[in-house]
Amino acid sequence: MRNKSLVFLVFAIVVIQSMLTTSCTSPAMYDQTYDFENQSWSKSDTAIFEVEVGDTVLNRDFILSLRTTKSYLYSNLWIYIMITAPDGSTSKVAQKIPLANPDGSWIGRVSGSLVESRLRFDSKPFPIKGTYVFKMVNATQEEVIGEVLDIGLRIE
Repeated sequence: MRNKSLVFLVFAIVVIQSMLTTSCTSPAMYDQTYDFENQSWSKSDTAIFEVEVGDTVLNRDFILSLRTTKSYLYSNLWIYIMITAPDGSTSKVAQKIPLANPDGSWIGRVSGSLVESRLRFDSKPFPIKGTYVFKMVNATQEEVIGEVLDIGLRIE
């Protein structure tokens, strides 16, 4: 009888551990980046992401990632995010991506000469099924922003 209890206990521990491990590593629904030529983002360059949505129940986290070099001159970057829903409705939001603290230290993860900054800009379910188009443009006053490698959209 004692062996059966021990086998059951070991089995229960393995099952619980498996459930905890898989629940902590949820894959992204969408994860793409847009690369900028010559490490420069001009006002005429639009990053476009098309997302196919089949689930309108689950809450989703919307995350921007931005990679710059350490030579980037500013402490933040303003972008416009324009979203077109499957029914044709649109929205446009100005979003500030903080990149450096007031003392000049980087907020994001630094690796060599690169800085990767991430920002969760929204958290909600998609309202309807279908294809959503996310467009991101440079919203700064500069015609061209240098030292910007890429921008990404991740939806979890």
